[in-house]
Amino acid sequence: MKGPTLLTALLAASVHAWMPEDHELAAFNRTSGSLGKRAHSLPNWKIRGVNLGGWLVSEQWMMEQEWNDMGCSGMCSEFDCVNAISQSQADKNFNDHYARWITPTHIQDIHNAGLNTIRIPIGYWSFRSLVRSDEHFPNMNLQYLDAVIQKAADLGMFVVINLHGAPGAQKALDAFTGQCLPVAWLPGFFTQDNYNRASQWLDWMTRRIHNNPAYKATVGIIEVVNEPQTDRDSGGMPQAERDTLTQVYYPQALAAVRAAENDLQIPTDQRLHVQFMDELWGAGNPRSNLPSDGNIIFDDHNYVGGAVTAIHPSAKQADYMYYTCYNDNRLTDGDTPKIVQEFSLTVNDESNSEFAWTNAQNVPFYKQWFIAQQRLYEQTNGWIFWTWKNQLNDPRWDYSYLLNQQWIPTSAAGLDASRTTDVCKNYFGMTDGRS
Repeated sequence: MKGPTLLTALLAASVHAWMPEDHELAAFNRTSGSLGKRAHSLPNWKIRGVNLGGWLVSEQWMMEQEWNDMGCSGMCSEFDCVNAISQSQADKNFNDHYARWITPTHIQDIHNAGLNTIRIPIGYWSFRSLVRSDEHFPNMNLQYLDAVIQKAADLGMFVVINLHGAPGAQKALDAFTGQCLPVAWLPGFFTQDNYNRASQWLDWMTRRIHNNPAYKATVGIIEVVNEPQTDRDSGGMPQAERDTLTQVYYPQALAAVRAAENDLQIPTDQRLHVQFMDELWGAGNPRSNLPSDGNIIFDDHNYVGGAVTAIHPSAKQADYMYYTCYNDNRLTDGDTPKIVQEFSLTVNDESNSEFAWTNAQNVPFYKQWFIAQQRLYEQTNGWIFWTWKNQLNDPRWDYSYLLNQQWIPTSAAGLDASRTTDVCKNYFGMTDGRS
C-alpha cells in the first residue's frame, strides 16, 4: 500500500531541522572544568541521557509501591485502573503521581550527573479529545510536563518526546502502551482509524512544541510510536500489520508533523526531527515508504540479554562483555542517524550468583559493562538509559541508583573519560577498535 498523496506536496523540499549543536545547548558544552567552550568539536557531540520511565506512562513492574498508592493494586495498566475506580478519583491519583514521580529537581539531578538529554514517554490520552467514551485514561494535567520541559530548557538540555502509548495499543500484553491489549484483540493500533488518531496527536504535540518557547528551545525530536509489535512478541506480527505500519502509518505520521510545521510557517532550521524505530527493532523497514526528508532519525532499543543467551544459554559475565565488545553492531541496518534510546545493565539469568549486584565482587563487571555499552552506543549519535528511577531496588535498571553506588561516571568529564577508555582491551587484552 502507498501513503497519502499529499506527501509529495508537503515534503518536496528537504528540510534542515535542528539538533543540539545547532542551538549551542549549554548541557552539551561542558568540559572537565570549563563551560566557556564547546566540549566536543562538531560533529562529535553525543546524546547522553535517561528516560523518564514510569512517569506519564505508568508501568507497574517498575513502580509497585507507587502503583499501589495510586489505587491500582493488582491492575495491569492505566486503562484497567481508571476503569476500576471512578474517573474523578483516578484523575486525582494519577495527577498526584505526575506531580511527585518526576519534578524539575530530578531534571537538575540528571544534568548534574553529566547527562544532556531526557526522553519523555507519553500516551495519546494526553490529548484528551482523542479519548473515546469506551476508553479509560486519566485526565492528564500538563502543568507537570510543562514544568519539566521548562527546567530542561533552562539547563540547555535536549528533549525527545515519544508517543509511547498509541491509540488501540501498538503491542499486546504490555503495560507501556497504557492498555494491556489481549493478543486476541490484535490488530489494536494497526488500523487506519487509530493511525488517524495518532496523527492527530502528532499534529497537536508538534503545535504545542512550536508554540511554547520552552518546548521550542529544548524539544528537537518527536517519535511517532514506541516499540510496535514484532514477531518476537506473543501473537507475532502478521504481515498485514507490518505492511500498514511502514507503508501507511509511517508516511502519514511524517506528513502530520510537516503539515503542522508548514501551517505554522516554521523555518526549516527550526523544524523537528521525526523519529521511527529502526529496522533492527523487527517491525519492518521504516524507510520503505518514506519520502525524501533530510530530518528523519531512528530509535534503537538494545537489551542484550536475549541475544547473548541465544548464543550462550548459560552465559557468563565474559560472554556479555565479549558480545558487547566484539559482536554487537547497531549500524548494520543502515538506519542513520540513530540514537540507542533504551538499554540497561540487566541480564537474562539474574538468579546466577555471578550476576548478583549485591555481591561486591560482581560490581567491577557492571562498571566495565556500562562503559563497554557506552562506547558501543556512541558509535551512533548517542544513548538514553532506561530509566532514571524505579522502585525495584536494583541499580541495573536505575541510573540514579547506579550514580549513588558510583558504578558509573558521575559527571560529564567522567563520561568523556570513559568514552576514551578501551575497557574491552582491559578486560580481554584485545582492542575494541572504538578509540
